[in-house]
Amino acid sequence: MRQKKIVLITSMLMAVLLMGCKPSAEKISQAQGVRDQLVEVRSKAEETYLDIADTSLRPELDSLGVQVAEFADTDFSEVSSKKIDEEITKMTELVGQYEEVQSKLDGTYSEEASVKQEEARHLKINTYIINKMGFDLSSIKLYDMNTDTYSENYLVNGEILSNGYTLMGIVMEVNADSTDWVFVVKSTTDTEYTIPLGDLRELTDGASLTFEYDNESSIASVSTGGYFSE
Repeated sequence: MRQKKIVLITSMLMAVLLMGCKPSAEKISQAQGVRDQLVEVRSKAEETYLDIADTSLRPELDSLGVQVAEFADTDFSEVSSKKIDEEITKMTELVGQYEEVQSKLDGTYSEEASVKQEEARHLKINTYIINKMGFDLSSIKLYDMNTDTYSENYLVNGEILSNGYTLMGIVMEVNADSTDWVFVVKSTTDTEYTIPLGDLRELTDGASLTFEYDNESSIASVSTGGYFSE
């Protein structure tokens, strides 16, 4: 009889101990909440990543994603109280790591957005210049009258555009908010000429620009047209 009582008491103690090892409903709810937060920060990071061109954070996101997957199918009601505390700690740490990555992603996104905005303010116009001024040119610069800025010399490395010849492959970068430009050119005798151009935004991409000079009026001019237009 005494032995049966001992066995019964032992069984009851083991049952109590086993019950004590199971997490409480509050702890289970806490773990599920942290997991939901982890899934949310992961999704936000992945969405932001898709909106940027920089791929340098891809390895870090992949590494974090593998760790997040470990908790995807966990039934927190079936783990021990000690284990659930460990998993809550690990998931909380992952949330913090994702927040750090998100900060980097947001910074990259802002930088790229600023670059795009700046690029949108500038138009790129492909063109070529035909020199019919009657003399050779050593310098050709585009001057934006609205921003008071000059382009680089389109004749690079001491290049000369001889009279009757064509300078190909010019890409003019112009401010989309400006309305008036002129060409400032120099002859090989270092004489400077200003060629009114007007609104470049109306110029067709790929059009030619023909420079001419009237000796009688001492006026330089430019006309637009197709390839080798007269």
